[in-house]
Amino acid sequence: RPGQAAPCFVAALVGRGGPNEAVWGSRRGFCDGAGGLGGDPAKPTPGSKTYYDILEISRRAKQEEIKAAYRKLAKRYHPDRNVDDPEAETRFKEVQEAYTCLSEPFKRALYDQDLQFSTYGSRVTQEVEREKWTQHWDLETPDEREARKERYKRYAAGERNDLPPSPFKLSWTPIYMLGGIFGIFYICIRAPDWFDAQSDPTFCDPAHDDTTVPLVFAFHDPVMNRWERLPEDAEPPLPEELYAHYRRKKPEAMNRLDLKLLPKVRLTTLRVPRTDAVRASFRPMPPPAVAAAAAAASAA
Repeated sequence: RPGQAAPCFVAALVGRGGPNEAVWGSRRGFCDGAGGLGGDPAKPTPGSKTYYDILEISRRAKQEEIKAAYRKLAKRYHPDRNVDDPEAETRFKEVQEAYTCLSEPFKRALYDQDLQFSTYGSRVTQEVEREKWTQHWDLETPDEREARKERYKRYAAGERNDLPPSPFKLSWTPIYMLGGIFGIFYICIRAPDWFDAQSDPTFCDPAHDDTTVPLVFAFHDPVMNRWERLPEDAEPPLPEELYAHYRRKKPEAMNRLDLKLLPKVRLTTLRVPRTDAVRASFRPMPPPAVAAAAAAASAA
């Protein structure tokens, strides 16, 4: 049983190869209140000691502290230095056994576990009889006993029936994921119509390809912000000529403009519908050679 296996297992494992195997069977029995070796391990006295008490250290002591305490006590109780003390040899053996157990981490861990869960420990251990935790088994009904057996079987098989039901079946996870993806896709497709009515025929201005209106050659007048027609094969005026013309004719229009934003090299020309252009208000002077040829032709 669990309450009895721990002391026997620790005694067999820790005592193997110890300096005093004959005394090891009683383990802490030699540390009773009287300090003798004949203590009854089944009935420890209230003042029983542990290996930590023998070495005069705490249960949290490190290996360096255990070794230092062992050396100090071994020198103190060595039989060669205590010839007249009959108890020195007994105490020396106790110190050796305590150090043999606590110096090895594995043995020390088993010993600490034994102190915690068995009735051989110190006063701070549980003072409960080993059989007390099984007394309720005698009061069980046959149905309760069968239910306990079934619980043990499920525990051994790794099965559990006391868990709360799952909020949803894991096998439905792919369906939920695909449904969410298609839902987001549908919302993204339909959202423009729901909020902005982009599918409405009047959302955009209608485009008409009217070929009945002829295209004319025109330049953009930056002062009046309009397109002005030009005769075929005619060049638009230079920007400085156009600005000089408006300074003479419409100085208030030039004063409203920022000259830094006006074109400096040449004006924009383009073929635009005739209805979108007006007649040019300024025509550049022809070059001198062209003017002389025109005058000679008119004189002839």
